[in-house]
Amino acid sequence: MPDKARYVQMAGLLALCAAVHAVEPVGLYDYPRLHMQQSRLRVQLIQAVHTGNITNMEAICRQGLSLMPGDATWQYNLACALAYRANPDAALDALELAVKAGFRNAQAIENDNDLKRISTNARFRAIVQMARETADLPVPGRPMPKQARLTMGTRLVLGKSNLSWDFDRGLYTALFKFLRGAGESPEAMAALYDGPAKDVLAARLADGTAAGNAGDIYVNRDADHSRIDLKDFPLLSELRFDGEAKKKGIDRAIPNTLYPGAAVIGNASLAIVTTNDSCSLVRMAMQDPQSMLSLQQCYFDNQFWVFPAHKDYNPATGLDRFMGVTPCALMSVGSSGSDRYYVRAALAASAALRDDVKKKVKERHLFGPLMQYLFRRTRKGVETESDYLSEKAHPTAFDRATLDAAKVVQLAHGLTTDSIPPAVLPFSAFVPIKNTDLEREFDFRFKALPNGLTDVTYSWHVVHGDKKRVKIAPGNDGAVHLSVDCRELMERIDVACFAKTGKSDWGAPSFISIYPVAVQSAKRQ
Repeated sequence: MPDKARYVQMAGLLALCAAVHAVEPVGLYDYPRLHMQQSRLRVQLIQAVHTGNITNMEAICRQGLSLMPGDATWQYNLACALAYRANPDAALDALELAVKAGFRNAQAIENDNDLKRISTNARFRAIVQMARETADLPVPGRPMPKQARLTMGTRLVLGKSNLSWDFDRGLYTALFKFLRGAGESPEAMAALYDGPAKDVLAARLADGTAAGNAGDIYVNRDADHSRIDLKDFPLLSELRFDGEAKKKGIDRAIPNTLYPGAAVIGNASLAIVTTNDSCSLVRMAMQDPQSMLSLQQCYFDNQFWVFPAHKDYNPATGLDRFMGVTPCALMSVGSSGSDRYYVRAALAASAALRDDVKKKVKERHLFGPLMQYLFRRTRKGVETESDYLSEKAHPTAFDRATLDAAKVVQLAHGLTTDSIPPAVLPFSAFVPIKNTDLEREFDFRFKALPNGLTDVTYSWHVVHGDKKRVKIAPGNDGAVHLSVDCRELMERIDVACFAKTGKSDWGAPSFISIYPVAVQSAKRQ
């Protein structure tokens, strides 16, 4: 029978390599639409491996190849399943095709227990040797993506030559390396900067205590509908998708790409519009686990995203159609263009950070949480620690009138490496309540980021909804027990979890959102 634990581990390790090498007719820009089907098949394959059901293994692998013709991983998995047949020829044929498609880890092939039955065959040894000899060669007709050079302050176009896809995470990875650009002296940056809080930030740029936007990336995902002016931010770089990707819609809506080593600030001023309704991108994401997962992964990849709340939120009338709140994106009150104010302020905040602070923030994957902290802590009307731990700092969506860019810049510039606030996992949890005739009990455990913090303090507060309905019982090491009176519950309850260290302020919160399904459904109609 298969070595089940090893097989499952190998499947995850090899998925990215194989996806990069997949050949036509499935192309790089087809992967997002195939991701959910691919993921379901992988789960089914793992289940078949655990139960030792070889027949199901073969059938699932053939479904995988039908979904993704020429995919090296599915071809290899098929070889493993066929190796249990009495006749080795079919397994050897499948294995040879897998190697030609890009599965070229000779050591993994040699040590695979699933292939032991055919490992003494002379043809098997020849296939292993072919894998070893072609390990560093591209798959014919599909060159290997390479790391592109991105000069700070310029634009890089992403395409098949510098993009890879990870089916484990359901995201692209941009392959690039920053190169220093010209005009990067403190005086030059100060003279060219024309963003928010110009008087405050230009002085810090000129004296060299502010990092500026060198190493920052701007990404627009609404086809330039609400694009900012990059010339206002010296040495800010921009990454865009090529024309083929745009035709497939890869460059739109919820972010789908990781940008290793960069601090990313982006926006998409779009909504999902139907005949009878419209839906903001974030509300749509909250109803789609894969989109929400993408947002969370990007948030933890040093990305900060702004999306308009559109017609889902109106503080003047009390309308709030969201099933919860999340720190993984900032929602602006209003529609097209309302997002730009916070994008520009975030670029100013990033520029205001000191070099050593920005470096440490990126190393800890805290750029997104730090931006959320800065906007919440400096929101007009938020003055004290008590204010920050209350609903004053944490609206569902942020109004331009409450934005104080000068305070954002000053707070960012004042941070030290010791005072960087932590983030909290899980970033957001949505708890639907179908039966509103009961009292409910919930247990959660939170974890401060980055890992390894030892002097962490946690605090929980109701920031939306009826506080009298919620009893909070903190436990040890980030544990909390919530008792919630859900009887006749008519509005959402959001409980925020905060964390701080001995030298930091309370950081960006995570949220538990408890919402009555019937009421939220009625609001969406």
